Amino acid sequence: MTLVIGLKAKNGIVIASDSKASAEITSNDTVQKIFKLGDNSAIGIAGDGGLAMYFLDQIKEGLNHGTGVLDLAEQIRKKGKEKFNDFFEHLDPNKRPSLSLLLTGYTKSKEPEIYTLNSRDNFVPRKSVTGFECIGVPYIADYLLNRLYEFEIDVDSGQELCVLCIQETGSQDTSVGGPTRVFSFSSTQSFKELTSEKVAELRKKADQYRVAQKSRFYPEDQD
Repeated sequence: MTLVIGLKAKNGIVIASDSKASAEITSNDTVQKIFKLGDNSAIGIAGDGGLAMYFLDQIKEGLNHGTGVLDLAEQIRKKGKEKFNDFFEHLDPNKRPSLSLLLTGYTKSKEPEIYTLNSRDNFVPRKSVTGFECIGVPYIADYLLNRLYEFEIDVDSGQELCVLCIQETGSQDTSVGGPTRVFSFSSTQSFKELTSEKVAELRKKADQYRVAQKSRFYPEDQD
């Protein structure tokens, strides 16, 4: 399985994922799940890994990244619906594989937006109203983000929050794991990835957060 998280910060957008792919008898911890779409937009994928990669390769061709993320979402909807119907015209819609996409970027007026698109409903874009979205295995991350996220978060803190959510999910669901990948960009700064060293620092901070919270229930004996 997969966990991809996108969130809006006051000075940019953060998008992060795990890197684990699991099958019945194999597992791989080096799978890329987030991809650049122009300098100021990016997309994350969840679902059948091989299918998702091929599908994305097919629909990326010819996308116009310069018209804003809303138009980009509509371009992906049209291309995605057409391509998926072409792939699986022999299957009843309810029996087709499921793919989820998380699209992040800026409108023409430089406003950050996040959309989710799913093959189950022909990739109709759904715009985030919370400032964050998760695809794949979202339950723990959704809970934490609803508790901890605020619209005024900055990119640095947003990166830390995404790492915490992925780490907590992986601790409870073994289908999420491998190195955490964290990316950010803004309307003026191009898409870039955090170094593995920086991610390791954030993972350590996430561990400290967990220990600090647990210690509230087990105070030291004061006698």
